[in-house]
Amino acid sequence: MTHRATGFVGLCVSAMLASQAAANTACDASDALTVISATDDGMYDDVYGPHNIIDGSTDPTSRWSNESLGAPKSVVLDLGAEQTVKGLSIAWYKGNERATRFTVDASVDGESYSQIIAEQQSSGETLDLEAYDMAPVQARYLRINGNGNTSNDWNSITEAAVTGCGVAVEKPDQPVITEKLGTGMFGLDPEKSPGENFDLLGWYVTTPADDDGNGISDSVYENELAAGWTDPRYFYTDPATGGMVFRVTPAGAKTSKNTSYTRTELRGMLRRGDYSIQTRVEGGYPNKNNWVFSSAPLSAQAASAGVDGKMTATLAVNQVTRTGSDNQVGRVVIGQIHAKNDEPIRLYYRKLPQNKYGSIYFAHDPEVGKETWVNVIGDRGNRIANPDDGIALDEVFSYEIEVTGEPEGDQIIPMLHLKIIRDDGTEVVAEPFDMRDSGFSVEDEFMFFKAGAYTGNNTSPTPETDFDRVIFYKLDVSHDPAPTDGPALDMKAAPAPVVAEAEPAKAGVVFADDFADGGRDASGEMDANWWTTSTSSAIEIAPGKLGLVSGGSGRGIRGTFTPQELSVGQTLKASFDFTTPATLGTDRDSAFRIGLFDTLGRAELEGDLSASSKQPNPVYDGLPGYMMDLDVGLANPDAANIGIRKHKDDTQGRLLGTTKGYQSLGEGGASYQLAPETAYSGSLSVERLAEGLRISGSLSQDGTVLSEFSHLDEGASQTTFGMLGFHVNSKTFGSSKTPDEADNGVDFTKVSVEILE
Repeated sequence: MTHRATGFVGLCVSAMLASQAAANTACDASDALTVISATDDGMYDDVYGPHNIIDGSTDPTSRWSNESLGAPKSVVLDLGAEQTVKGLSIAWYKGNERATRFTVDASVDGESYSQIIAEQQSSGETLDLEAYDMAPVQARYLRINGNGNTSNDWNSITEAAVTGCGVAVEKPDQPVITEKLGTGMFGLDPEKSPGENFDLLGWYVTTPADDDGNGISDSVYENELAAGWTDPRYFYTDPATGGMVFRVTPAGAKTSKNTSYTRTELRGMLRRGDYSIQTRVEGGYPNKNNWVFSSAPLSAQAASAGVDGKMTATLAVNQVTRTGSDNQVGRVVIGQIHAKNDEPIRLYYRKLPQNKYGSIYFAHDPEVGKETWVNVIGDRGNRIANPDDGIALDEVFSYEIEVTGEPEGDQIIPMLHLKIIRDDGTEVVAEPFDMRDSGFSVEDEFMFFKAGAYTGNNTSPTPETDFDRVIFYKLDVSHDPAPTDGPALDMKAAPAPVVAEAEPAKAGVVFADDFADGGRDASGEMDANWWTTSTSSAIEIAPGKLGLVSGGSGRGIRGTFTPQELSVGQTLKASFDFTTPATLGTDRDSAFRIGLFDTLGRAELEGDLSASSKQPNPVYDGLPGYMMDLDVGLANPDAANIGIRKHKDDTQGRLLGTTKGYQSLGEGGASYQLAPETAYSGSLSVERLAEGLRISGSLSQDGTVLSEFSHLDEGASQTTFGMLGFHVNSKTFGSSKTPDEADNGVDFTKVSVEILE
């Protein structure tokens, strides 16, 4: 039969059996008691309903699983009649791998419960039934309350058994099945990703993850996010409500070295997936990805993507950190307006561990002047009494954050507005905040909204398991349109780099950098300029060597030189001497990459220019050139060879970090195997022929050629080259990704480019 749990009690079966089962007041035996039903709130996982825990099987496929979403989850056992309960045994799913936190309550009527087993943990050592001590109690209903385990927030039981004595009770022929719920709130679909339930094309998300190992929190940008990206650790759909879950632990990576706290948070992106528009521009000036106040100069408004703004959100805070210093515990930022450097508003929810309700307040952090704090509901204090008008965990409420421009004489005054709407419709409106003296109404300033869970606690003694979690059910932003005409910005940025024009190639050395000066700029006559193509920590320089720091990460560097225009019969040859680190990866196919490219006169290439799969950079798109790739640590060394690829006019937004934007032209040459802490020499050359270009690559050791391969790219018309790049895939070279540490990547001792005739 199908049963929708009401108070978790099997009412239909209970009524049916009431006449044959009377209350038992005293008995001496301690036998197995019949459990006629096991029910929960209907939010169980997939097919793992509560009825599975009384089917006599401890098989893991026959279990109950229900995730704690900021509060314990319960399963209720109905004994069919009031009995003398003397013992309870529970078999936990993965009970030999993790310990589950739980309590047990008892009730005679299914309405009023008393605790009979205080909070404790399972042993974490067995898959079998574990017996728990308890005093004999009169009860018909036992309620097991789980609150996650030492690995995650799931509560999972394979079997439960009750012992005691009393009257005989018949077990139903068919199990009582709790109807599975899952219809989402506010029209959301629990089966869809956040990107399918919400319009996320105007946002990117940052989490505490550092899966690429670069020491900075990972971000996923608009197109990937809107296409359905999720992370079960930090950003996913709530299976019960369809809400967008933001979960953040105090442990994890941060957005920069200057950031004190971790976050799982959306950042507004008004470019809506148009990666040709930068996230922000040099000097902090507005662009078509960000917005400004209507009090800003007309030039800033015209350069922006919008003027003033409003963000509305409906959400519930399920959990806040419970341990840490008095001034940090229990606080989380749930919405922001962020400026170039500061925040016109950081909206906080804070609930102290001893309080039932939480407070709402905000900080105004101006560009000019001191930070101001404003209480809205309750108080932000560290030792406040329970705020009677506060907001409880799991309570659904809404906020509206808005900036408007209010005329005052011949001035426009930027005003900040905040409204909190409770679940009963009650509105709490903060006093409008005057921002005229905050320093935001200037030409070199811009704004963007943020929403999610940005923890305010970095002092938790258990940062891996303490966490904040916020579920959003609605999220919308709007702006007034930017004016279509206005004066140009007076951008006081540094002068653009001088881009050397291509010159006809002449036989001789273009550059030969031995890094003797310990610098990475072309300060010497034979030096090149060296830049990063990934994180800035990818490069290290010391007298006599240039290091490509990689370790467990995929990273790249590149050198620019005066572009060389080849004539028929000329060859541009790049040579490089390098030493491998002590640690080499295994089965790293095509993992060490070398490329020659035309810069197409792009000034941005004369500087560090980061790009990754999560943050592509369009400056690298469409650069004509070729890649040579080498294999590292193949399980079958006979398969190691040299590959040649051609860069396509593609939009991957990366240089050598992916092969997706390349056409494979061929591979071959003798097999080889790179050894640790060994010096090698390599070369990549392009020869211009009447019928096309011949691309050749080689690998040598101690003057002996180990492998070489060339390919004729018939009909190729490229004639100019002005950049040499190197890239190492993750887990290829080195065990450390920290500059100036041993075994952190490959070291180049000399790199040169020459023209041969």
